[in-house]
Amino acid sequence: MSISISNNLVKQGPLVQAKYSVGNRITMSWNTAAHVEVEGIYLSYQLEFDESQSARLEAHIDLEAASVTRTQSPGRNYYHLKFNDGSVSTIYDRMINTDGVINFRDMGGYLTEDGRTTRWGALLRSADLHELSEQDLHIAGTLDIDWICDLRSDFEVAKRPSPAMGKAINTNIPFMAEANPEDMQKIGLDLNAGYKAMMMNTEKCSLILHELLQEGRHTSLFHCAAGKDRTGVVCALILLTLGVPRDVVIEDYELTNLAVDELMKRFLADSKDYMDHMPELMGKTGEIPEMMKANFIQASLEAIDENYGSFDRYLHEGLGVTEEERTVLKNKYLV
Repeated sequence: MSISISNNLVKQGPLVQAKYSVGNRITMSWNTAAHVEVEGIYLSYQLEFDESQSARLEAHIDLEAASVTRTQSPGRNYYHLKFNDGSVSTIYDRMINTDGVINFRDMGGYLTEDGRTTRWGALLRSADLHELSEQDLHIAGTLDIDWICDLRSDFEVAKRPSPAMGKAINTNIPFMAEANPEDMQKIGLDLNAGYKAMMMNTEKCSLILHELLQEGRHTSLFHCAAGKDRTGVVCALILLTLGVPRDVVIEDYELTNLAVDELMKRFLADSKDYMDHMPELMGKTGEIPEMMKANFIQASLEAIDENYGSFDRYLHEGLGVTEEERTVLKNKYLV
């Protein structure tokens, strides 16, 4: 399944959108009203386009779209579309390639309801960081991460501790550690019910949003074990707070499907420990959970509607986030 993503225009040229699909394909489309054609697509490791420092990619190009095989070179990659009028549009690769971190990606470039976009490089998400290589640590250093929000339980942190990452402050906020046993069992046996329980963990949701208001929170990384369930709910909460439409929030959530193979390997390797200690990941049956379906995250959004009637009311009454604080968050994380 392809997922549509709006990307920031970083050099003069028509606005470009990218669709990621299974099989490492990226399809890029642009506003045809610009009456321009793509002459070539280039890959580089820097935001500014320099043709001499960029690799021209094999691409299928027509008048309205172009597709390439996604290059999984280490670190942050950029794609530059050069048009026949001399203009260039640059898009970030949302995925950040590392040796040891699965499902590592950027939540920048999403259009919000007020016409702004989420800031690139400010809000990151991933699976756990235990297997970061030396090269990965170098890549992480280029991202200038200053806060890491670890959503895992004490057991998970002890089993797979995170290495120090430059100047980043690592805060452990066990997202479901204080949930009652009934809620924990729901997550394993019924993911829809589990997702509702996570979004209704208002104490932790409030804490995370208020942490983002703190000074020094410029580039934040959120992760749990796989970067899918707990991280998925928390990142949906953040994007909704910033005004990203629900359908786009769901699309961001579903991008985890691109990391299914690696996630399955991780689950199989650690299945006994997760069965014994993390029923929200494995369930009582011992089966690997289904990967990311839209109805899972949709269930968490339904919990907001069922309990509060609207996201605004949930934010203000449930989480204690004032309209002034929401404005501060938007000004901080939107452009």
